[in-house]
Amino acid sequence: MTEPAAGGAWGTCQGCGRAVPASDPACPTCGSSARVASERIADLPKSPRRRVRAMQAIRVSLVVAVVVGLIAAIVPAVLSGPPTLADPLTTSGTYTIPAGGYIDLAGAITGEDYVDGNYTILFPVGTQLVFQVYNSTEFPLFAGHLSAEPLWNQTSPDAAAIVFAAPYTDTFYLVFENPYQATSGINETIYIVTNYQTNVVIG
Repeated sequence: MTEPAAGGAWGTCQGCGRAVPASDPACPTCGSSARVASERIADLPKSPRRRVRAMQAIRVSLVVAVVVGLIAAIVPAVLSGPPTLADPLTTSGTYTIPAGGYIDLAGAITGEDYVDGNYTILFPVGTQLVFQVYNSTEFPLFAGHLSAEPLWNQTSPDAAAIVFAAPYTDTFYLVFENPYQATSGINETIYIVTNYQTNVVIG
């Protein structure tokens, strides 16, 4: 037997167990018009009472599952903090530079921070390499085969250290150039390690 809720009160739908305002003629979820006042659920016959209790338990379980899922998704992100991306000037790898060609490693450097590391020519052993550093204004000139002024310029044997301190904040290009003419056929394989170092002192 349907037990209508008191005027203005909420009742419980006997079809799906959701709370339904007394002003609604039917349940917005399942369309059932059978409802019972929450405090009278215990007075329902055994079968309808079990159905209402089961539907209420399912609805509560779904809400709890959603809340737990949101917590599981949000809490790790909050605890881990913002994502950190590897700095493009902290890297290591082996590169092949064709005769007359170059490769570059580029990234932003804050003024007074620096990049250190080293490079080694793996093959052919004993050949030379030109290492230069350009800022964001001069590198396009270099890349366009125009006159460009590097901030750092060294021609070294088959192994050398890298230490470049940025005089100001900019995007800098670490350029490794094979100085042999393209017709020479001397392609160089080099191993490069670079590390971005900050001069900021915390505390």
